[in-house]
Amino acid sequence: MTINDFILSCATDDVPGYFTYEGENMLIVQSKEGAKNNRNDFEKIEEFTSALISHETLHVVIAKLVDGQISDSLDDLEIVVERFGKKYQVSLNNMFFSTDSSGIITS
Repeated sequence: MTINDFILSCATDDVPGYFTYEGENMLIVQSKEGAKNNRNDFEKIEEFTSALISHETLHVVIAKLVDGQISDSLDDLEIVVERFGKKYQVSLNNMFFSTDSSGIITS
């Protein structure tokens, strides 16, 4: 019940690059613009790789144990976090604010 494989793909619309899951596969979707301009959409996220894999694995587990709609709703939750004395309202899966490798902000 974890991520078992990685699939590289390219968006056909104008969305930015992103990560998601399908079944037990982690999809890495490059933006159409990035592909056309031979640009790496993900060069600055290397330090977050383990958190991204963990985050998508949580989606896979929740989808299998409960259901896909509940799993997907995890990304819709927003919380307020404080960082360097400033408060930010961010989605629960904003890797920049995560303090461990889970890919989830907990405080």
